[in-house]
Amino acid sequence: MKPLRDLWTGRLSLNDALWTWGVFRGLILNAGCTMISMWIWLEHDTGPAAASALVIHFLPVPYNVVFAVGAWRSAAAAQHSPRTRALARTCAVGLAALYMFI
Repeated sequence: MKPLRDLWTGRLSLNDALWTWGVFRGLILNAGCTMISMWIWLEHDTGPAAASALVIHFLPVPYNVVFAVGAWRSAAAAQHSPRTRALARTCAVGLAALYMFI
């Protein structure tokens, strides 16, 4: 829980917040949930199974919010230039939004 708490509070480095938590872990989690939900939906396109596929697809949304907030807070560190802050924040919000569709 400590690494997740460090992410949420912005105590992680910007590099770690964006790449490790956003790109690598986020992509694996979101793509995995999407593949599982698509498999369920293609096998059972109606009824409770289709509803569970939808739930599984949106299961990573809380993770995406924690990642985006944590990366936003990590970008606020004083050692980053205003340009770096803006790019990192744009990337974090963009990745979180993109993961809603993956």
